[in-house]
Amino acid sequence: MNKLWRLSYIIALIFVACTQPQYPGIDSPNVIGGSDKDQNIILYINHRLEKEYYWLDEVEEKKSQFNRNAKWENYLDESLSRLSTNTDDGYVTQKGQRVFYSYIKDISAQTRAEVNGFGIGLHYTIATIDPENNYYGFVVEEVYPNSQAEAAGVLRGDVITKIGGVNISASNYYQHFTSIENNSATQLKMSLKRQTNGEVYDVTLNKSAYSKTPVLHHEVIDVEGKRIGYLVYTSFVAEYDQELVAAIEAMKSEGVEEFILDLRCNGGGSMNSAITLCSALVPEQYNGAVWCSVERNKRNTQMEQSSEFRLKDAGKMLSLERLTVICSGYSASASELVIMGLRGLDFPVTLIGSQTEGKNCGMDVTRKNIDGITLEFAPITFLCFDAKGFGGWGEGIKPDVDLTNEGNEMGVSDRNYPLPRADWGDYHYDVALAAAIAKITDKKISQGATRASASDGDIAPALSIAKPMEGTRIYVSE
Repeated sequence: MNKLWRLSYIIALIFVACTQPQYPGIDSPNVIGGSDKDQNIILYINHRLEKEYYWLDEVEEKKSQFNRNAKWENYLDESLSRLSTNTDDGYVTQKGQRVFYSYIKDISAQTRAEVNGFGIGLHYTIATIDPENNYYGFVVEEVYPNSQAEAAGVLRGDVITKIGGVNISASNYYQHFTSIENNSATQLKMSLKRQTNGEVYDVTLNKSAYSKTPVLHHEVIDVEGKRIGYLVYTSFVAEYDQELVAAIEAMKSEGVEEFILDLRCNGGGSMNSAITLCSALVPEQYNGAVWCSVERNKRNTQMEQSSEFRLKDAGKMLSLERLTVICSGYSASASELVIMGLRGLDFPVTLIGSQTEGKNCGMDVTRKNIDGITLEFAPITFLCFDAKGFGGWGEGIKPDVDLTNEGNEMGVSDRNYPLPRADWGDYHYDVALAAAIAKITDKKISQGATRASASDGDIAPALSIAKPMEGTRIYVSE
């Protein structure tokens, strides 16, 4: 799936990554006949749907209705849309469009996450800058380490208002969004506005190599002597497990007592990476415990019908007594398994944010070269369950503190959450991080809006925990 499919003037639905257990592979279906690319790829798709798709019984019943004359890029979605029992495979948008988790894509041109570009990831929401003239803005979601954007001082939460000196409008926003997201522009000349203080600045970015790491930020926050580890993790990618562990070990060396795991932008990924993360956080008593199990269709002859996944090497890094997780509607799949897997072991997990996506199923992912195209195919093949056999989070996991609800127990909210407001770690302006810290420390939090002139628009709310912070415009609630 592609971000560009989801562009909207309101907060859109989420990009969902796949869950990837170890998979021995069935990548050699018996392809017979000519060299027609579409037909050969369709044979590959059918081979796995008929043998492994969780709802393979209905596939067998209705496969004669599948359009074998379709282009391979359209065949999977067209075929799955003819089924009625596979409701857990994806979701329906507000406009009634069916979006499937199962996917097949051409990855021939992809390399490891080393990217030549600008180092910016954009949020799905398009901000309205000037309603009268229909001028818009792009909100920066990610700024990657060692990138051109980071070197130029661009921060998460900044709003891109102009590109090449020209306002972003209805006629050009799609083109500009594409060029930034895909690093396809030759050069980026941008005007940006910082939400936290209203500062407007210009940058010119040239392409350079950077790593698209999911371990986006980590630090230790000290609140009146309490050491709180804070980790922003945006995808479960096995290639970065060593970097993930190194970040946790670095925080351990600084005497972390509590931990905030920020998964608000994490749509999932490798189940093995999720096990690595959970094992690094919990005490030794959980070592070897069944963290989750998966169940496949009983007629799946390619894989065992059920599998258990256990924590390993627990207690060798952190030995937390509890975990605080920042989540949102973008949190899905392996992110939800972290929450539900630990809760299934009666390990305390507190959720701050908004309701998660609700993806309680996963894929066995295969790669195959057909007629010169390297394909990655990930049909839904199993459902997930915690250690107690519970798997009922298909509608999403509700947070303990819902930041979209003005009446939540913390007394702070943001109706546009999780729209980025500030850089990672800035708990004066990041309502989720401020609420998580206040929840951990059992302190009150106050919130006040700082508004510039009408022509400048709204500035993000400033927050204070326990006492006034230097530079904030509000006072503490006693």
